[in-house]
Amino acid sequence: MLFKVITRFSVVLLGLALTACLPADTGTQSSASTDTMTGAQTATRASAASSNPVVTASFGGGQINWEDDSTMIYRFTAIERDDKIFVCGAYAGSGSSLNPAFNNQLLRRSTVTVNGETVLRSLAYFYSASADMADSLLVGSETRCRSTSLAAGSVPLEEVQVELRQGRVTIRT
Repeated sequence: MLFKVITRFSVVLLGLALTACLPADTGTQSSASTDTMTGAQTATRASAASSNPVVTASFGGGQINWEDDSTMIYRFTAIERDDKIFVCGAYAGSGSSLNPAFNNQLLRRSTVTVNGETVLRSLAYFYSASADMADSLLVGSETRCRSTSLAAGSVPLEEVQVELRQGRVTIRT
């Protein structure tokens, strides 16, 4: 079966909106490519406890608005735990049946950087919150955390950034 999907999305980052057109190729797989600048958000300091932090209003993040009125909201923070720097995050999506696949691919392609250097690849570990949490911008949602392998105190937590990578996103149908 052949599909042709034209998808448009915008990324909202702390009041800044970036828009890109995602034209898809035809074939047995739907694909999309972005022509937007990398969206980067800076982490906020969160208290390190033995459990993962719950999303608060001070977390960094953004919202992706797809052309078909689907959305994805993501929130994250950096914490110090076990003498390492961890990045914790959550996301929620709503809309079309393809939205979870697009969101997952976008998170897999995203990175965590410090001073321009990649310290963690793929944000697919972020906690997938229910679409109902999107109304509260994920405040109160659980998070999942992953170590960057950086030593605690080696860099200010505010320098930890999440970058949404541009390029092709492939969805197999």
